[in-house]
Amino acid sequence: MKAELTIKEAEATATPTYSDVVANSVQAMSIKYNNIVYELKRKGVNVIVLSLGEAFFDIPLFPMDDLPFPQLYHYTHSRGITELREKLCEYYQHYHGVTIDPEKEIIVTAGSKAAIHFSMMSVLNPGDEVILHEPTWVSYPEQARLCYAKPVLMPYTCDTSDYEKYLTERSKMIVINNPHNPRGQVFSERELRYLVDLARANGLYILADEAYSDFLIDEPFFSLGIFDQEKQNIIICNSISKNFGISGWRLGYCITNEGLTDQILKVNQHLITCPAAILQYYIARHYDKIVEITYPQIAKVVEKRRQVAELMDSIGLQYLPGINRAQPSVVRGVLYAPVDGGSH
Repeated sequence: MKAELTIKEAEATATPTYSDVVANSVQAMSIKYNNIVYELKRKGVNVIVLSLGEAFFDIPLFPMDDLPFPQLYHYTHSRGITELREKLCEYYQHYHGVTIDPEKEIIVTAGSKAAIHFSMMSVLNPGDEVILHEPTWVSYPEQARLCYAKPVLMPYTCDTSDYEKYLTERSKMIVINNPHNPRGQVFSERELRYLVDLARANGLYILADEAYSDFLIDEPFFSLGIFDQEKQNIIICNSISKNFGISGWRLGYCITNEGLTDQILKVNQHLITCPAAILQYYIARHYDKIVEITYPQIAKVVEKRRQVAELMDSIGLQYLPGINRAQPSVVRGVLYAPVDGGSH
């Protein structure tokens, strides 16, 4: 019997293998089908897209010749440029009452999806459990698995007070989506206080994906940051590209305490270095103008949703109630009132 294989024999028998965790993962279904749409459109097929959640706002192309040159050709600070971090912190302070240190408690990432995954990577160890309330956005379970953690799915029929029943000695994180995609739930002040208290009592992190916060216009929105201003047990992830209707630009951010931010920063540095410099400078320079243009269009999207709900009511189709639209409200200083009221 030979003591070792010859190189030729080894070439014939040794096959490299994949990572088990990646091989057992699945593609994001919404993106998988949208890729099919892109391929069909490239062939000239007329396709109506109902898959990915993105806003198609009418946004002008603002000047780029006033952006800092040649800095926009080069790396930026891996936390994101200071001007953009300051804009985002001012936004959370003004609209949500959450005070954030732009130097220590926020990182700009290549999309909120990256912010969520980098946060999980910075908190989770192999075998840790992440509690998710069904139905859940497609990437939460897979992102947990890609961190060698275990997603624990809490059935749809449960309510917020049931999270405690799903805690084990391996529980490390609860992920909430507020407002919720896909069912439209908005967490109340009482529910968010309960979750923060639960996290403090059990040494957990609550990760709040607040990517649709700007689409809530007819009832109060409570950011998780209100209930833990020191951010010791919370992580907030949000989207610039989603809320501004520029999803292809892939800009998001995460907010948490200084210690965890420093851990997320290391992941950000090793995986992407920094988001695209030109996009950061562009958004920081034109932030206020973009807000003035996009928020009224958000109100129109919400109004269309109300009209669709009315049509479904009229023909007897049932749907999840989602967000209550009974009262008019002020959105960024502009009054938007539902046409006929009603609760959907």
